[in-house]
Amino acid sequence: MKKIAYIPIILIWILGACDVLDVQPYHSMPADEAITDSLQLQSAIIGSYDALQSGGYYGLDYLIWGDLPADNLKHVGITVTWAEIDNNNILADNGLVESTWAAIYRVLSRVNNAIDQIPNIDNERLSQTGKNIAEAELKFLRALAHYDLMRLFGPIPIRDRAVTSDEESLNPPRNSISEVLQIVNDDLDFAMQYLPPDPIRGRASRPAATALKARVALHQYFITENPNFLVLAEALATEVIDHPSLELETNYANLYTQEPTSESIFEVSYNEQDRNLIARYFAHTSLAGRYEFAPTDFYMNSFHPDDLRKDISIDMAGNNPYVVKFNDVASGTDPVYVLRLAEMYLIRAEAATLLQGNTDEILSDINKIRVRAGLTPANMTSYTALAIEIESQRQKEFAFEGHRWFDLVRTGRAIEVLENVTSINQTLFPIPQAEIISNDNPGMYQNEGY
Repeated sequence: MKKIAYIPIILIWILGACDVLDVQPYHSMPADEAITDSLQLQSAIIGSYDALQSGGYYGLDYLIWGDLPADNLKHVGITVTWAEIDNNNILADNGLVESTWAAIYRVLSRVNNAIDQIPNIDNERLSQTGKNIAEAELKFLRALAHYDLMRLFGPIPIRDRAVTSDEESLNPPRNSISEVLQIVNDDLDFAMQYLPPDPIRGRASRPAATALKARVALHQYFITENPNFLVLAEALATEVIDHPSLELETNYANLYTQEPTSESIFEVSYNEQDRNLIARYFAHTSLAGRYEFAPTDFYMNSFHPDDLRKDISIDMAGNNPYVVKFNDVASGTDPVYVLRLAEMYLIRAEAATLLQGNTDEILSDINKIRVRAGLTPANMTSYTALAIEIESQRQKEFAFEGHRWFDLVRTGRAIEVLENVTSINQTLFPIPQAEIISNDNPGMYQNEGY
């Protein structure tokens, strides 16, 4: 992808970061240049996808947040800010957390600038149908960004308009979780209505919006305890599972070859010009890697001997295990899966388990994942046992893909499972200290415990 309007935004970020007492809020980056036709709009959309690739977002950090604070990864490098995450003892001035906050608000800045200008494009230059499709694609990205911020930080400032010069626009308050989820769902509903019906590699589609809404609905059940969200999650997951263009890969290893796969619902794509650093940070130093993180002993010992996913996910350099799901150290072209079909089977199984539904159907979904991994079919019938089995399968299936921490926080099991997590306060990351200093709105406050 080309770097659309990247240098001006980076300059704003660098200049803002030079003086901690005079930091421009990362959610307050000004609008880019005017959009007057379909080509410029497409460039703006590509620029929004480009922002997803950032090292602070899906290019590295946000992926690591899903495993390092949990029990899949441990820090073996020398960077203190990563060690804070591993120890679940994060300081509010942690630069990596600040980078993620900035990166995701950069996505929202680009998305909102494009959305706000769509009505200004002459209908002769772009039809209403074309406008709806473009807006739907951008709203999918906005929903993803808001949701990812919310599950990391809790209440966050909603950005559903381009930034203006007025005080509240520049210094907004945090919105409640329910308000964030409302705009997430509104955006996904719009996206589901207008996006293309078939998956497109590296781009939003109706199945991608439906799958994300299924994930959000399952999460909302744990927030509200309203079983209607379980019914919705089950129905949405089923819709994606039944899509004729999607199917599970027969071989788990095929997911990690940089080749297109029928299991990918939405992924962030990379190439040699737009690379990620994930493989480099995972690879052992003997393979020209940085080896900043390694699989934990708990993760290594959690596998049944027949489970094929262990050897596909990790390798050994002498006595040192390292992650090989991302393996293109030289070029950084590994795709990053945001949504894939295996998750839909496990979302449907989890929702049905919590609803105490048909155990044969629940086992059927679980066993699709188990059998592909080389395991014998599960046969438990207790709903408690089924829930633990689903949690276990999610840990192994999506290891190093950014799920484990968010799963344990979502289900309220982080304190029970993770040794270093002893307070509910630790299940949210701190709002970056630079944001607290720069934003003088009384509604901008720090999370408890920081």
